[in-house]
Amino acid sequence: MEYESFEEKQERCAAAVSPPAPPEPRAAEGTGRTEEGGASCQGCPLGHIPLPVWQEGMRRLLHRPFRKRHPIVFWGGWLTLIAVIVVCLAAGSDSDDVPSTFGESRIAFVEISGVIDNTKPTLEWLRRIEKSDAVKGILLRVDSPGGGVGASQELYAALKRVGAKKPLAVSMGATAASGGLMASMAGQRIFAGPSTVTGSIGVRMDIPQVKALLDKVGVGRETLVTGPYKDAGSALRPLSERDRAYFEGLMHDMHEQFVAIVAEGRGMSAEAAQALADGRAFTGREALKLGLIDALGDQDDAHAWLAEKTGVPKKRKLLACPKDEKWYKDLLTSLLGITPGSMGLEATGTPAFSYRF
Repeated sequence: MEYESFEEKQERCAAAVSPPAPPEPRAAEGTGRTEEGGASCQGCPLGHIPLPVWQEGMRRLLHRPFRKRHPIVFWGGWLTLIAVIVVCLAAGSDSDDVPSTFGESRIAFVEISGVIDNTKPTLEWLRRIEKSDAVKGILLRVDSPGGGVGASQELYAALKRVGAKKPLAVSMGATAASGGLMASMAGQRIFAGPSTVTGSIGVRMDIPQVKALLDKVGVGRETLVTGPYKDAGSALRPLSERDRAYFEGLMHDMHEQFVAIVAEGRGMSAEAAQALADGRAFTGREALKLGLIDALGDQDDAHAWLAEKTGVPKKRKLLACPKDEKWYKDLLTSLLGITPGSMGLEATGTPAFSYRF
C-alpha cells in the first residue's frame, strides 16, 4: 500500500477547496483543433465548475446585506416610514367627514348597548353624522338598562338635536329601560319586540354603607365640613332625616325632567306620562298599548321604515361607526396608565343618581 506524504495531502485538499484554474486548451480527439473543457485539477470533484460561477458564488457569500453594513440607515428608514403611517392614520381618524361609498346617500347606524356611562364615543359619532350631507337617516339600536342621570340626558339631547334634522328610527333590543327609554324618546318612530323590557321611568340613588364593617375592623374617619349638606350621603354614617329629605328633593326634580321628556317624546300629557312613571317595567306588547312605542318589530322593520322615509335603498349597507376610531389615543391612554372607570360616582363610594332599571 502506498502512503501519500503530508505535503501531497495538503496540496490535494487545497485544490479541492480553491477555485479551479481555467482549463487549458487541448486538442479535440481525432482533429487538429483545440477545444475548451476539462480542469487543471484531475480527479477533483469540483473541478468541472467554471471559474465565473466560482467567482459569482464567492462574491455573494462574502457580500454582507445592506442592513448589516448600514444598520442605522436601514432601521432608521423603517422607523421613519412607520411614524409617517401612524401620523397619516391619526390625521385621517380626526377627520369630521363621515366615510361613504362613492358619495352615496346612506343611513347611519348608532348603537347604545350596556350601562350608559361613557357617552363620548357615541356623541362624537352623532356630531359627525349631523355634519354629513350623505347621511339621510339614523337607525338607533338600544339594548340598555339605563345608566347615569347626566349621561342619559346628554345622550338624549344629542339624539334629539340630530333627529330634528334627519329621520330617526329606534329599534329596541332585549332591554330599553329607564335611561335607555329616555334615549329612545328622540326617535320619530319606535319599534320593540313583544318581550322587550322597557319603561322603568324614575330615578334611583345608591348610597353604599360601610360603617358596620369598619367598626368591626377598628377603622374610622372623621370629616370636617363647612356646611350641613357637604357630607350628605356619606358611606361612613347612616343617612339622617335631613339628608334623606335633601336627596329626595334632588330626585324629585330629576324625576320631573324624565317625565317631561317622555311626555314630549310620545306626544302625551304630563298627567298620562306621570301615570306610567312609578318605576314599573313593561313588555313591548304592554308598551304599545300604553303609547310608549309605535309598533312591534325588530331592527329590520325599523330599517325598512327608514328606507321608505328617506328613499335610501334598504339593501344599501348601514353606515356604522368605525371600530378603530381614535385607537392611537386609547393606546397612549393605556401606556400612561389611565383607565376610565365604570359609573365613577359609585366607584368612589359617594352617592350616585341613575336612570337605571
